[in-house]
Amino acid sequence: MKTDSYLVIGGCGLLGGHIIDLLLKRGEEDMAAFDLVHSQLDPKVEVFIGRPRDLQEKINVRGTDNVIREAIAHGVRKLVYNSTASVVFEGVDQLNVDETAPYPSHHIDDYNDTKSMAEKLVLDANGRNGLSTASLRPAGLFGPGDRVTVPVFMNSMLSGRSHVQLGDNSNLFDWTYIGNAAQAHLLTADRLSPSHPKYGSVAGQAFFITNGDPRPWWEFPRALWKEAGHKSQKKTMAIPKSIALILAFFTEYICLILGKKPTLTRLTVTYCCTARSCDISKARNALEYEPEVSLEEGVKRSVAWWKANHAEQSPGTK
Repeated sequence: MKTDSYLVIGGCGLLGGHIIDLLLKRGEEDMAAFDLVHSQLDPKVEVFIGRPRDLQEKINVRGTDNVIREAIAHGVRKLVYNSTASVVFEGVDQLNVDETAPYPSHHIDDYNDTKSMAEKLVLDANGRNGLSTASLRPAGLFGPGDRVTVPVFMNSMLSGRSHVQLGDNSNLFDWTYIGNAAQAHLLTADRLSPSHPKYGSVAGQAFFITNGDPRPWWEFPRALWKEAGHKSQKKTMAIPKSIALILAFFTEYICLILGKKPTLTRLTVTYCCTARSCDISKARNALEYEPEVSLEEGVKRSVAWWKANHAEQSPGTK
């Protein structure tokens, strides 16, 4: 029986790399990766490089449209799109949101706007020339290989800012361990086969993917810092959201004049101070998805990876 072949777009990145690892572990042999830059992957995986100029729109919208067109033209049967939980986020509290939530009329930033446009293209393409599609919406991705979330929090610790808190920490937030998100992609791809019993519940659908364990925002970075052996000697300084937004406005303005990148933005304040959690019941039912790695275990694995790759910066290695 012919097995599926896989093209992992973004295969050299955090999520793509973990998806390839899972495919290799289950014995898949016919796969390739496409990305902006090359990174070391298993020799079995062929890597193709592309270099678009306008990253936001060309990758998220036009790039996705190109993938859909080529998939339809060449008889590809399955397309799993990695979206984001933020495609329905407009900057206000959003607790236990599910897939019935509409796209906002105005997104909080260009990234989420272009991701929602791409998601619509993917879901609208379901059924065209035998192509079956689905979109996954992970929230707060983190884990080994992370170039954003874990390094940002660890740099805050190293720079002596772990005692600074934006907001009152009453807002819940959903995080997703990268291995769980990668597993969700494979579950989705398997269920996009028309012969699968769950096919009708998956094709043409979007699914929120999280660890199913929302926590107060600052609990997560503090767990990372604790696992790294860090103990702050300073009393927590909580800055109210309203004050933080004003400080961020002036920081952005001054950095604009000086031609520098601001260390504090209004977008950052909004993300840190807004309640955001997702209902993953749909993924549990249709994809039979269940987070295998807990937040606590994910934190341990993430810090172990960070220490191994940033040994000179780790508290216990100085």
